[in-house]
Amino acid sequence: MSGMAQAGEGSPVRRRHGSLRLVIGGLMILLGPAAMARSASEGEAVVEARRIESRLNGIRGLIGRFTQTLESPALPGPQEESGTLYLLRPGRMRWEYEQPAGKLAIADGVRTLLYIPAERQMVIAPLPEGESDTGIAFLLRPNIDLLGEFRVTWGERETDAGRATLVLTPKNGQKAFDHLILEVAGDYLIDALIVVDPLGSTITYRFSDLRLVPDLDAALFRFDPPPGTDIQEVLP
Repeated sequence: MSGMAQAGEGSPVRRRHGSLRLVIGGLMILLGPAAMARSASEGEAVVEARRIESRLNGIRGLIGRFTQTLESPALPGPQEESGTLYLLRPGRMRWEYEQPAGKLAIADGVRTLLYIPAERQMVIAPLPEGESDTGIAFLLRPNIDLLGEFRVTWGERETDAGRATLVLTPKNGQKAFDHLILEVAGDYLIDALIVVDPLGSTITYRFSDLRLVPDLDAALFRFDPPPGTDIQEVLP
């Protein structure tokens, strides 16, 4: 009888158990919505990524303007370049620079060519893939699979238009960059791509005046440098 009395409604044991249930219940009220919000937010980021990759995979050819800004702790300030981008999926790009004038970067489906007229030099390298991927190459894939290649989360800041950014972190951790930040427009074309390296330097590509085309002249993705150009080849 004494044991049953101690466990009665007014007993210290019952009061302690009741208080514990209130504490746990309060924590669930506080944490439950937050956990659900995080889950919903992550789910929405996945949906956003699927919409972007679907849009990109539907593109054959594209022409647009770009600005390319390099920011690094090792530099006195941002370095900005600009020009016209030609994209023909899969595998081909032409970055035709106006600033600095004459600079040219080409991906021809097999290799990349970087011509720097100020140095009378051209560097030839295999098309980036795998761990040598420097961040922009995913746009050249025959099938862009953001969720297969990256862990997708929302970024901490919004675009100037008030849209959330997406952060793409490589799943294998073996890329030449730490993560990417995507800014997209209402039509799910990319407004900006920010490549963040492990040391905190960033390359920001901003795009404007984008125009979709069904095809592009194959000659855009060929280049013969002027006589006397120093040609260097990077082995795989």
